[in-house]
Order: sequence, then structure tokens, then C-alpha cells
Amino acid sequence: MKKLFFLLVFFLIPLFPQKKINLQFDYATFRYDAVSKYLEIYYSIQQSTLIPQKSDSLYTVEALMNLTIVDSSSGKVVQQKDWRVKNVVRDSIELASNINLIGVVGYSLTPAKYLLTISAVDIHNQESKVSLKDKMNLLPISTEIFSISDIQLASRIIQDSENPGSVFYKNTMEVIPAPNLLFGENQPVVYYYNELYNLETANGNIGLHAFVYNASGNVVFSKKKTLSNKTESRVEVSTVNISKMPTGAYTLVLVATDSTASQKAFSSKKFFVYNPSVADTSFKPMGNSDFMASQFAILSVEECDHFFAKSKYLANRNELEQFKNVSSVEGKREFLYKFWKGRDEIPETPENETFMNYFSRVEQANQKFSAMKKEGWKTDRGRVFLLYGEPSEIERYPNQLDSKPYEIWQYHNLEGGVIFVFADLTGFSDYQLINSTMRGELRDDSWQRRILTN
Repeated sequence: MKKLFFLLVFFLIPLFPQKKINLQFDYATFRYDAVSKYLEIYYSIQQSTLIPQKSDSLYTVEALMNLTIVDSSSGKVVQQKDWRVKNVVRDSIELASNINLIGVVGYSLTPAKYLLTISAVDIHNQESKVSLKDKMNLLPISTEIFSISDIQLASRIIQDSENPGSVFYKNTMEVIPAPNLLFGENQPVVYYYNELYNLETANGNIGLHAFVYNASGNVVFSKKKTLSNKTESRVEVSTVNISKMPTGAYTLVLVATDSTASQKAFSSKKFFVYNPSVADTSFKPMGNSDFMASQFAILSVEECDHFFAKSKYLANRNELEQFKNVSSVEGKREFLYKFWKGRDEIPETPENETFMNYFSRVEQANQKFSAMKKEGWKTDRGRVFLLYGEPSEIERYPNQLDSKPYEIWQYHNLEGGVIFVFADLTGFSDYQLINSTMRGELRDDSWQRRILTN
């Protein structure tokens, strides 16, 4: 009887052990048109973590995928998709290999904050499922200065591809994504793809620098090429050989600068290297890799001063005094990094949303409020816009017979409701703040007398 019991147990043991689905994903955004961006989501499922279904001499693995994108402000679902990932193999050896089933889906989205959720369920084992989430902040598209798209890391890029039907085909090439961002012995070369826009706005040619920082903040790879500003946009692809880099986390940083250094664009991407046979001979003190991979680590003294001038509306007295007393470029860079790091409202995410939103407002202020060769962020309306955002309502009085042009901005959500009154006292469209009910701002209850023309 015992022999029969053990025999039954043996046959009940599945041929392939059950594992949790190994799902990985990554994403990158690119310009789509004048008002929207194109979001590409790259995903991979490790085939050996799916339960196979055998039919005749073939094995089939299959997963049901779901993608949901929600507008964080409204809670509205803006995109939702269900699809299946399927692969048929001939033998159990291939099933057990570390093959990844890779794909890509894409959507055009308007700039906003989104919550992305991607999930997978094993068709042949409904209890095996996984769901991953990430927050995205798509910033407005600038047309005034040149910019760099996100960086897409890839396991391979086939230029001048003859396979336009491939799901990975774009701009005459196949870009095979690496959603797990892992490279090493089996993948010794990091391929990367990015796009540059508004190149014609640059002063002279553009220098495109590529740096790779290790976790200690040291540069372990760098190269540079020169780009012409004769075209509006272009695609750039290149590689980094990581075969000699020890196991660890790294950051690829791309920096584009025009010939006068008046414009600078920046993009970065973290990736991981697994090279167990490469010894780490670096004994240098640990640095701050987040700082080294930030845009502040490459600023000149003049650029640091200009950055802080735009940021100072948020600074307190101590911070204003501290920056004034810092003379070295290294000190200014570190000050700016800490200044904005301390204001990151969502430190769990890799992006500093507060920083990105603020400097997005700087660009908007320059477009809306510039006057008499004064940049918009330097004006009173620009300052209020940077500090408090878009008003709930604006009352405009540009052509009154008995008064100078003026505007009343209302913020319903500040201190129970406040107003700001701006007037064009000089006649050159430089509206000055003449009254506000916001605490700490200029208050003049007789402001209407100042704008009378008679």
C-alpha cells in the first residue's frame, strides 16, 4: 500500500515547478506633435516562469496582459488595453531557458501626471499573476529651446532594417528593448536610442556628451560628438561596452550644449550590470550617484547663478545668504541639488516632480509675460505664477476709458480665496503687482487710485 501511495504522489508532482511570473517593464516618451507626447511601454516576461500546455510534441506558454493609464488629477482612465502574449516551443529544454518574451505598446498622451499599471496572468495557471505600477509626469513640450527625449535602452539596434513590419521598427531601424535594464556577460553592450528636437534654435553646432556614472559617482565612460543645427530634429543611436564594468548600478547621462553654452538639454537613464567575473578594483570613497547623475553636476558657475536666480522665489533668507556665500562651482552645484532635493514632494519616484513643474512654469511664464526684453519669470506676474500656479480665474481690463490696463487674478484655493491685482503703469505691457489679499504680499486697498488716467 505504501508503494502505491508514493507512486501516486510522484505522478502528482508537476513536470514544471510553479513560479511567480517574472514581469519587467520600462518606458520612454518622445515628441508626437506640437501638443502631445508618444509613450512607449516595453515589457518582458521570463518564459520559464509560465506554466506550459503540451499538445502533441509542442509546448505553449501564454499570458494575459493588461495595461491601464489613469490621469492622476481627474482619476479618469485615459487608456486601457488587454492582449495576450504567446509562444510555442518544441522541447522542455527551450522552455526552461531564460528566454524573455518581449513586446511594446504605445499611445499618444497630452502632458499631465499619470499612474501606469501593467499586469500579467498565466493563462494556464490563473493563480500566477503579477501587477506593477509606476507614476509618470509628462511635461509640456517646448518649442523655444532644443531638447532631448527620454533614453530608450536596447539589447540590439538594427539600423536600415529591412523589416518594417516589426513591432520594434521606427525611424528606419529596429530597436529591440531591454525592459529589465540588465546587462552583463550575456549582453556586454548597452545600445541606446534618443531623439533631439528644436535644434535650429541652438547658437551654432551642438556638442552631445555621453557619460556613464557608477554608484560611487565616478565617470567610467564618456564620449562626445558634434551635431549640426541645420535640421529641426534628429535621431541618435549609440552603444556603451560594459564588459569590463563590475557588477553594480550605473547611470547613462546625455548632455547637449550649443556652442555658446546658452542652451543645455539633459536626459538620463539608470541600468544595471551583472559581471561576476569582473573584479571591482575601485576603492574610492562613496559619492552621491543621484547628484552626479543630475543636471546640476555639469553646470558652470554662470549657469548655477542663473538657475538659482530662477529658483530664489522659493528660497528663505538663510538659503539666499548661503548661496551668496558659496564661491566654488562645486559648492554651487551641490547647493542647488540639495535645494531642490529637499523640495521633492514625491521622493519615492526617480523624477523630482516639484523641480520639473516649477521649471515648466518658468518656460510658460517666459511665453506669457515677457515684456520690454524682460524675461517673463522676472516680472511680477511671472513670480506669482511660479509660486502659486495657474489662477482659478483672471479678469482682464485692457481698454478702460478711465484707467490704465489691469488684471485681477483670483485663487480660490489659497487661504480661502485671494486676489492679485496687476496694472500696466508704464504702458509697455509690464504689469506690476499693485495689490493682493495674500498674506505676505503687497497690499494697497486704494490701488484703484493708482490706475486712474484722469
